[in-house]
Amino acid sequence: PDARSFNAVINAVARSRDKNCADRAKFLLDEMGRLYNEGDDDLLPDALTFGAIINAYANSLEKGASDKAAQLLMHMESLYSMGFEEAKPTTFVYNACLNAFAKDPLICVKNEIQQAGGDGSGNSTLSLNRAEKAEQLLDSMEKRYNEEKDWRIKPDIISYSTVINAHANSGTVNSGVNADGILRRMLHRYLMGDTKCRPNAIVFTAAIKAHSTSIDATSSSLLDDSEEEDEASKLLKQEQIKAAAKRCEDLLQELCLLYQLPGNDRSLKPTSVTFELVTGALTLAEDWEGVKRITALREEGMTQRD
Repeated sequence: PDARSFNAVINAVARSRDKNCADRAKFLLDEMGRLYNEGDDDLLPDALTFGAIINAYANSLEKGASDKAAQLLMHMESLYSMGFEEAKPTTFVYNACLNAFAKDPLICVKNEIQQAGGDGSGNSTLSLNRAEKAEQLLDSMEKRYNEEKDWRIKPDIISYSTVINAHANSGTVNSGVNADGILRRMLHRYLMGDTKCRPNAIVFTAAIKAHSTSIDATSSSLLDDSEEEDEASKLLKQEQIKAAAKRCEDLLQELCLLYQLPGNDRSLKPTSVTFELVTGALTLAEDWEGVKRITALREEGMTQRD
């Protein structure tokens, strides 16, 4: 079989969604590499093949899938540095790896965090690592694009929204703050003329979800430590919950304003999920006036069915 045949089969296996499809595709990739090392110089995988396997790991939802995805990305970068142009990572490949970090079960399963030595409050190193790794990979994309000006590795709206989603899945009290930082970077690029970073309802909903996650983590901490904490500490956490809920409302209002601007399309229209996240956050913060404002906004027809 030639490289084209191998790449076609690997892509088909990786995209099959069958159990262990990522590992089976990776086995074929390793076999391809073995034959190449034995002298078959035509057997080289391309970026799409690597990307399909990385994407399969992201969709597998298995523990440690993001580590396997990251190892494949590093292997690609190593091949490219040795002169194999076809192995250069692309935006699709980077985004697939970012998605693996965002979806890795270790990022969001509380009992896994506890088993690893965390306190379950969302402050463990393990919980942060996946989101931090996603952000570091985005940093690498931005730096590489700024240096090489190669459109094939340019971060896009999917890159930024995926990292925001990784922070939303991290389950920490800092989820919202970290997501806001990524959102600002994306909006800055768009305002500077980068049309690939044009905002949409998905990225705003992910940011709102991140703030909602931070509210959940803070509320959980407040309940767990209620007997041990002093009143000042409790009040501080309650204020943090209110501030995060207000930020959820502000993000929704901003999204609605963007949608109402002339020339914008339905990609900016909030979904029912967007409204439900904000209403839930305001309810947890006991901001009943805020709940009324969001209900009124929704009744104006500012939502679309998912």
